Amino acid sequence: MNEVFVLELPLLVEKYQADILNKRYEQLRQLYNYVQGKLLRQYRYFEQMKEYQVCEKIREKRDFFKAHPFQINETLKGNKTPFKVSFDEYSIKGFVEKLAQKSVGPNTTYADLGFTTYILDHLGASIWAAWDKKLYDFKAKRISFKKYGELDSFSSRRKLVGGKVYFSGMELHLDTMELAIKMNGKVGKNAKFITLKMLHNPKHAEYEMWALKGGVDSVKVVKVVRRLVRSQYKYYVQLTIEGEKPQKGRTLGMGNVGIDLGPTTVAVSGENVVSIDKLASKCDNIQEEITRLSRKIDRSRRANNPQNFNEDGTIKRGIKLVWKDSKRYKELRRELAELRRKQAAIRKQQHIERANALLKEGDTFIVENNPVKAWSAKKKETKIDEKTGKYKSKKGYGKSVGNHAPAMFVDILENKVKSLGGRFERVETQNAASRFDFTDGSLTEHDRSERAITLSNGDTHQRDMLAAFNLQHLKLDEAKTKQYDSEAMSADYERFCQLEQEEIQRYKNKEKKDDRSTIGAGEL
Repeated sequence: MNEVFVLELPLLVEKYQADILNKRYEQLRQLYNYVQGKLLRQYRYFEQMKEYQVCEKIREKRDFFKAHPFQINETLKGNKTPFKVSFDEYSIKGFVEKLAQKSVGPNTTYADLGFTTYILDHLGASIWAAWDKKLYDFKAKRISFKKYGELDSFSSRRKLVGGKVYFSGMELHLDTMELAIKMNGKVGKNAKFITLKMLHNPKHAEYEMWALKGGVDSVKVVKVVRRLVRSQYKYYVQLTIEGEKPQKGRTLGMGNVGIDLGPTTVAVSGENVVSIDKLASKCDNIQEEITRLSRKIDRSRRANNPQNFNEDGTIKRGIKLVWKDSKRYKELRRELAELRRKQAAIRKQQHIERANALLKEGDTFIVENNPVKAWSAKKKETKIDEKTGKYKSKKGYGKSVGNHAPAMFVDILENKVKSLGGRFERVETQNAASRFDFTDGSLTEHDRSERAITLSNGDTHQRDMLAAFNLQHLKLDEAKTKQYDSEAMSADYERFCQLEQEEIQRYKNKEKKDDRSTIGAGEL
């Protein structure tokens, strides 16, 4: 399989062009909800069948849907046409593609507006993605419809005609850096387009030119995306390009690097580095502002709609509710959306910067395959504290995981390491990195709140940095787990102790300057 990567370029869009694009997004949203309504009605019928209710395994469900295709009657160009559909990817995508002939206005179909089968194929893929999660992921509870403004992309993939590359419904001109989007269903001289200028980023001009050196023939998919930035839409084109991903002059170091991941922190141990940092530390203040603004929004909504709430403050159920949104409420919602956009952008940027800084530390990265999703789940078992006699909290690390996104950091680092030809290993947690004591080869269980670990030789270390040191010396090619290179650990131990003390001192100095230090010196 050939390597692919995505290049995103901003688009210069005039006011009338933005109106056309926004109308197109809305039409696709309405079609998305229309198809989801049809499929949901059929699924509710299947849910009442005893034959489906006894299906527990994924294979049993797949066999059931394969054996139970259903019929959808659809009016296309004035004629009622029956379609045989089943709950699988190709069937749903095929049905959505045929809706190009569905009426969207007087004597007008989706095809007449430039919605080709390739564009509708992308819409069908997003519809199937929702059902795939609903049917086969036990955590997915329902199918959601898209609200106004929630559908923000459409795309077309390339097709070969007579040895030449075309994009159905679009024309890509890399020589003039222009993207033309078709506005009607005609061809040749009668075809109408809106032409959008693709803009270069001067800081990344060399990178972009390298990415586009293969020309139009190297582009597999063209996607037009919009994002709400400061209450205004900005538009981008995402080109999925086939070929070698361009580099930005970064190179890997030499040696193993152990990484211990937590809900909010990442500890690293390599030949020349021992560190522990908080992930996405700049997002904390933004999260506090989001929490404050969310409460303000809730108070405003309750004040304007007291009839929709019970006496205990819960929303009334079982009846259709009418909500009255004040002008101030709408302004607060826009402020909240902007804050969340900033938070996501800052979080991703900090992850990228942290990953780039680690690349020079080695060429083999080892991280435990931690169950990040499980961290955010509430505990099922109810326990009582022996000292206080009160119930222990059952909450997990859901807010911390959501705010600091440790899994995203690992994915970003893995992609960067592999693109540079390095090795990235996700090892199982059974290797007990935080429990292994290389000084005597023992395994000792430690409570989650125990942040300092004392080895058999009497030395005390910060738990996460010690776990990273152990992972750095894990024997990757051994068939059995819990195989550590004790000889190499003994040789590197003195260096580790020195670098760890320097890291602790760095945080103590930082804590003097900032009372809200990301990691208290007491934890180190």
